[in-house]
Amino acid sequence: MSDTEHTDDITIDHELIKTELDIGLQATGFTKAKDVVVPEIFNRRVKSGIRQIDEGLLDDGVLPGSTFTLTARAGCGKTTLMLQILDGMAKNGYKVGYCSGEESIYQLGHTCDRINVTEVELENKTCIEEIAELTVHYDIIIIDSFQALTTKNKMNIRQKEIFAVQHIVKNAKHNECIVGLIMHLTKTGELKGSTVVPHTVDACWNIDRIQGADDDGSRVIYITKNRFGPCSEYETLLTRKGYDFEAKIITSGSDNDTGIQKAKSKSSRKQTQITALMDAAQKENGLTIQEAIPHVENNVQRTQFLLRELVVQGKLIKRGRGDYAIWIPVDET
Repeated sequence: MSDTEHTDDITIDHELIKTELDIGLQATGFTKAKDVVVPEIFNRRVKSGIRQIDEGLLDDGVLPGSTFTLTARAGCGKTTLMLQILDGMAKNGYKVGYCSGEESIYQLGHTCDRINVTEVELENKTCIEEIAELTVHYDIIIIDSFQALTTKNKMNIRQKEIFAVQHIVKNAKHNECIVGLIMHLTKTGELKGSTVVPHTVDACWNIDRIQGADDDGSRVIYITKNRFGPCSEYETLLTRKGYDFEAKIITSGSDNDTGIQKAKSKSSRKQTQITALMDAAQKENGLTIQEAIPHVENNVQRTQFLLRELVVQGKLIKRGRGDYAIWIPVDET
């Protein structure tokens, strides 16, 4: 086969895009853990100055050169969250950029005025190669959105997806630039495209509405994968002026003293969802992902997160892969 072939009017450059993912990891021989020299960069973290984010969600900030995805349904506040975090980082002395293929810089500028974001550099840029070059000059770049990315090379959607994530991740690591990829979800709450992107990046952030909260702006921000820290979650409030990180989420009802009943704690809500999953799995002698989702407020990402946690805890065993996977209670096996 030649280095370049033509099929269905698409030019495929086999030196540029390969079937396997290549993000620049180098082969090494086996080395005892005590002899591994950890690079100094692992002790440096980029912080936003927003205490609830830096400490409560990120466990002391974001590692330079790391990459993450941010997913949420439309209207949950992805852009607002990233603009506020970037603004805090810029005020801490970092060079930050927001590359948008979804909104013009005028629309973004209008949003920034509303939420009092002043220091973020905005640009309408979608070219994968050009964005990758920016990692030399910036400490953090947000790409909105991954699905809107373009390339100077002709390739189909699957090839572009692999090329985009491997090219961006390689350059982010090499240039010690944090890159965040905003991702779209389908109406059913599932990620658009394949799973190659969330599997490749270092962390996966999510935003969701809090069911049963009095305010429609109640949000939970949670991390379902994190190679450099814990998988945490944080409840907050999205207002017209942006996220109010000091707000307390409340639900309907009252107590005897104040007339206000606070929302169930994160651990309480999580335990309720775990109990529902375990009860359903034991009743049906196993659950598929589609059967499990309704027990977790129809939230696909959180369902996957809780199922993985139950497997790690030894309460469920996963058999099969993809749509054919089933989670079975350990005492039923």
